[in-house]
Amino acid sequence: MEFNGYIGCLEHEKMISQRYLVTVEMYMEHIKGADTDLLEDTVDYSEVFEIARSVIETESMNLIEYAAGRIADEIRIRYRDIVKVSVTVSKPDAPIDGVFEAMEVTVER
Repeated sequence: MEFNGYIGCLEHEKMISQRYLVTVEMYMEHIKGADTDLLEDTVDYSEVFEIARSVIETESMNLIEYAAGRIADEIRIRYRDIVKVSVTVSKPDAPIDGVFEAMEVTVER
């Protein structure tokens, strides 16, 4: 997932929108949708997308670690069947003088 937001400790990061990539992995012991093939019996991925979008696009934060934790917590609140969630937030345009693909962090709950 790709969003724009204001995450960073530097003053310009709070004023200029940056691009963030979010990857979510969800683990379940058993999910009813695997047997019924019905959307109401599983995780609605569009809702997971909206949770991630809301956190990244509407909240100003200092750390991508905090953003990943907020997304993970909101997913666990919404979907009680998820026994583990892993959220990675990547910051491809981090203000670091050097060559890199992205700075990223993964949080598991």
